[in-house]
Amino acid sequence: MTTENTQLTELLELANRYPSPHNGQPIVLQQTDTTSFDIFFQKERGLQAAEVSFLFSYVTMGVFIQHLSRCAQALGYAFSYKLGLPPLEAIKGAGLVQFASCTFTPSTSQPDTALHQTLLFRQTSRKKYVQGLDDELAQRTIAIAASKHMQLIKMNRHDTHQAIWLNQRAVFDDMFDDAVRNELNHWLRYTKEEKEAKQDGLAYDCMELNGRAMKFIVEHYKILRMPGVSDGLKKYYLRTMSDNSDAFYLLTPFSSEQEAFDVGVAIMQIWEAIAAKGYYLHPFGTIMSNAAAHHDFLKLARIAHEDIHKNFLVFIYRAGKSDRPNASLRLPVREHLLRSKDV
Repeated sequence: MTTENTQLTELLELANRYPSPHNGQPIVLQQTDTTSFDIFFQKERGLQAAEVSFLFSYVTMGVFIQHLSRCAQALGYAFSYKLGLPPLEAIKGAGLVQFASCTFTPSTSQPDTALHQTLLFRQTSRKKYVQGLDDELAQRTIAIAASKHMQLIKMNRHDTHQAIWLNQRAVFDDMFDDAVRNELNHWLRYTKEEKEAKQDGLAYDCMELNGRAMKFIVEHYKILRMPGVSDGLKKYYLRTMSDNSDAFYLLTPFSSEQEAFDVGVAIMQIWEAIAAKGYYLHPFGTIMSNAAAHHDFLKLARIAHEDIHKNFLVFIYRAGKSDRPNASLRLPVREHLLRSKDV
């Protein structure tokens, strides 16, 4: 089903820019009337290789709902939604599972052009960062987390560099986990032609890596533990990350679908605040799913007793200013994000 409303089409195009793990784009909308939609999660487009990935699917749902609400405000719409999170077991496997419904209605408020520009600017940057966040912005992001009873901590420069190294180590270590490596290979886009044909996934240029080198490493991952070779590859991978960025990590309860959804809302609010000031963000998602790296990060951050009901490590990122990163592509709205009811 398509919509004849030009403004609503513009809103959906803006909504299609939402971030998702591996740029998998798992959200699907089905239109129920001119301004209302059911919202689904397409399970096979989420991450599933690690058990913790299923709970992080709800983080993606929270990210999308928060992003969608801000897209509506940016274009002068009132937005309301009803949440109905499915149980964790329903996220596994393939197919669509509904988690919300929403309605857009014309608003008397004017479109927010500054917010619109922020949403257009926001994206991941894996480039070298020339500076971190200024103190005022860092404190603002910490306050956003605190308002949701979450704790956001800024790392010192030494620990920031150690966190960057841990994330790199986790990426290489994941190559030796067949399920994780195969999932990553599924989403990697090694050439310009593949990036443009599929319009999703992790493109080589967005990763700031040579596509042929990426493919060689994935197919010959055992060289990562060969003396001499491994050191050279690590230096190549880290060449854009040993910089002047700031690293932060987020602690919060993470034992239920709702708590995971709330994390997604907080992440999107933090990311928007950073983007509004012209800064970029680079999530370190691998530390979340790699058990060894997760454990070592807890030691680095001096977190003696992580508790999934109180202070679980849910998000790590570096942030700062960099050159404009290469753009990830998105599948067209009418071929992916917006589906007719008979699909």
